[in-house]
Amino acid sequence: MIFSWFKDQRRRELLAEPFPVEWREHLANNVRQYAYLEPSKQAVVQTVARVMVAEKYWSGGAGAAVSDEMKVTVAAQASLLVLGFDEPYFFDRVQSIILYPASYVHPLRQGGRHLAGEAWYHSPIIVSWKHVLQAGRNVSNGGNVVLHEFAHHLDGLDGDVDGSPPLQDREQERTWYKVTEAEYRRLVGQARRREVSLLNHYGATNRAEFFAVATECFFEQPHAMQRQHEELYAVLRDFYRQDPAQRWPDATITPSDEDQQAAQAGDQTDAVALQSEDADELFTLAVVCLNDGRYELAEDAASRAIELNPSDPEAYQHRAMARNKLGKYAAALEDCNRALHLDDSDMDVYRTRGAAYVGLQQYELAKDDLDLVLQDDWSDAEAFCFRGAALVGLGQFERGLADLSMSIAHDPMSAEAYFWRGLAFQELGGTGDADADLEKAMQLDPDVGQR
Repeated sequence: MIFSWFKDQRRRELLAEPFPVEWREHLANNVRQYAYLEPSKQAVVQTVARVMVAEKYWSGGAGAAVSDEMKVTVAAQASLLVLGFDEPYFFDRVQSIILYPASYVHPLRQGGRHLAGEAWYHSPIIVSWKHVLQAGRNVSNGGNVVLHEFAHHLDGLDGDVDGSPPLQDREQERTWYKVTEAEYRRLVGQARRREVSLLNHYGATNRAEFFAVATECFFEQPHAMQRQHEELYAVLRDFYRQDPAQRWPDATITPSDEDQQAAQAGDQTDAVALQSEDADELFTLAVVCLNDGRYELAEDAASRAIELNPSDPEAYQHRAMARNKLGKYAAALEDCNRALHLDDSDMDVYRTRGAAYVGLQQYELAKDDLDLVLQDDWSDAEAFCFRGAALVGLGQFERGLADLSMSIAHDPMSAEAYFWRGLAFQELGGTGDADADLEKAMQLDPDVGQR
């Protein structure tokens, strides 16, 4: 209680001081939405910026010096998310913010990739200053790294970064799930078919990334989102308690002719991309292809990345994921063993190896790997799915049924979980439940069970 009183007192004293003139210039230059806000909301931006600049621990990555301009710009862009809140929100759970001059490789991640930003749970928010300025000074293509990473923070306020931030009541939760799940699946399909879409295909990675990508679009391209994704815009408007389409001018972004041609000539582009001599670019291509369901190309891209950098465990793991999808379980197992030889602490590899063991019908070994994964993360839907499959393969149908039901609870769109649960129901005599699950599995993925 006394610490809260001191904090409130410090904030009152801080906010009693005039807002620095040069900081107003930073807002005008680097936060283009600021000019369109009514005076009361401009005051909120200033309030949040003042407190965040004073209270967060700011540091520069790669030896960069962090200026007041950088601090004010990041804080002000983040404040756009909370303009609709009843009281100013200062992101108190964010203790530190790290700014890199441009894209970066995180020093603690072996085999890391170039990133524009990250939001670590109970850890720093990290952003690229170059990308911050690009979004703040220009009418963008819907991207904003600050909005994206701070959206992850809001998502995690209820304890899980899962694409469902804290909501007001059951009714809002039901509407949120209905709309966002449909829109997420729509984006997954668009990404798989390589269709041009308003929402960035990165949002198809998982539901947490979908929420962050949708948030970027909501604030950066509200008019286009309202036209093309009316229900999604409405649930975000209700959550953020503001209507940016009523504030910002309509800066419609439409796919250019070059974008359309690039989408139509994707195979040719990919063939050229496979000739790259940059291992990072090839790894990124592999990840994108995995998300798109283009598993052969994902395997080829990861193979090229490994040729260029044979000490990258992530490349082996992603090639193993592609090979699992292609039914090449022995080759996937070999890749996982190589990845673990390079880094034996990566739970993603154990999950992938567990899936390979299931494909090879080596169920005891699969269960051992997946036990490790679930000891580390009890909410891992894929690990529950594959362990459930292993248990079904071992004849432990009731235990497998429990795991597969847990997997579906965490990811209700998993075709494999429904497929294996259907098999478990069949063995336990639940014909009606088995038929329903197997039908659901086929609806989600007509090829399920054929690999």
